[in-house]
Formats: sequence, C-alpha cells, structure tokens
Amino acid sequence: MHASDVTPEIAAHANELYWGSDRSVNHIAEELDLSKGALYTALKVLSSGRSCPLCGDEVGWPNRTARDQDKLHCASCAWSGSTSQTTSYENTERFSEPRQGKDDDVEMASDENPLSPPDTFGGSGFTRIAGGALLGAAVGLALVLWVRRR
Repeated sequence: MHASDVTPEIAAHANELYWGSDRSVNHIAEELDLSKGALYTALKVLSSGRSCPLCGDEVGWPNRTARDQDKLHCASCAWSGSTSQTTSYENTERFSEPRQGKDDDVEMASDENPLSPPDTFGGSGFTRIAGGALLGAAVGLALVLWVRRR
C-alpha cells in the first residue's frame, strides 16, 4: 500500500504497533501490508509531556531509537536534547498569555527557581572555558598568519 492510501485507522494501528512493541519496522510494515516509506509517513512523534527549553512547545521522540537514547526533538524550533533539559509541559502553559504589568514584576531566573531554563549547552564550566580558549587561540593564529602574509 502506498502512503497516500493509509487511512487514519491504519495509521493509528501502525503507531500502536510501532510505539507499543519491539517489533521491527519490516515486520510491522509487512503485517499492515505497507511499504516502509508508507509506514514511516504514518508514524507520529511520541509525545513526552515535556516542554522545549527554547520555544516552550511540547517536545517528543521522533522514533524508538531517539526514545531509547533520550533524545527529544522540537518540531517548532528544531531543538534537540534530553529530558533533563526540559520542564513539564503543563508548567509552561501559564506563560502562553502575554504578561502585563511593570518590568520589575518579571521573576528573575535563578538556580533555586524551577522555572529557569536548563543549561542547553550541556557542558561544565571548565569545558566552556577550554573551548573558548581554543577558539581564541585559533583566531589569534589566523590573525598572525594573515599579518605575516602582508
């Protein structure tokens, strides 16, 4: 069966088999009489109930491998990361309406504040410093080479 022939019922059954079992994609496609392409087209992202740290939309797992490796993806802004970098999706709904009031009414983010965005870079402070030092050295070397050529 071609992807354009997949009905909502077949798509729902395909998602149930894919996300609810460890059956291979080939086995599921064969069982539903679908091509692998049609099966992949019918599959939906598995919701995580977590919120994207960049845009606030719900993130999910695009496939079982991503779910097994805890690699979430945001369809809205293309962010990718782990569950530990997200917050509960329900907690972000109150920020969907525009804020009213003065600027000093805005709550500042802190380590104690659960609403502060997680560290999306995922590295320690030392890693960032070392990376910055290497980048600075590379820029300095490029500048020296450019000056010597003149």
